Amino acid sequence: MNSQIENSNRKKEILARNRQSSNDEGIEYAVNKGIKLGYYYTEAVGLALVMFAFFTGHFLVIHAVLTLYGAYCFGEFIAKYRYFNQKRYLIGASLFGALFGCVFAFLFVRGVGVHQGWWG
Repeated sequence: MNSQIENSNRKKEILARNRQSSNDEGIEYAVNKGIKLGYYYTEAVGLALVMFAFFTGHFLVIHAVLTLYGAYCFGEFIAKYRYFNQKRYLIGASLFGALFGCVFAFLFVRGVGVHQGWWG
């Protein structure tokens, strides 16, 4: 009998703490679902842009899309490394950081350099 009263009191405490919390699981679920869908749509649009640029010969657009993708993946791996502190996320951040940096440098030199007369 005493354990039933303790369980009831424990349930009431948990419910009271949950009501005081400003954390709504339904909103969190919707936000996470939206982030996941946004990621998929971004990849689909990026792939469509790369295909369009490839067939039309606008290769700098491909480098611009790769730069954005590399920056996104770099940020994602850095955030995961800070949270989980695992070596694989640091390696992923390093690889995507290098990819992002190299492609951005090429895009800058070819894109801006051509317009400024720096490069052929």
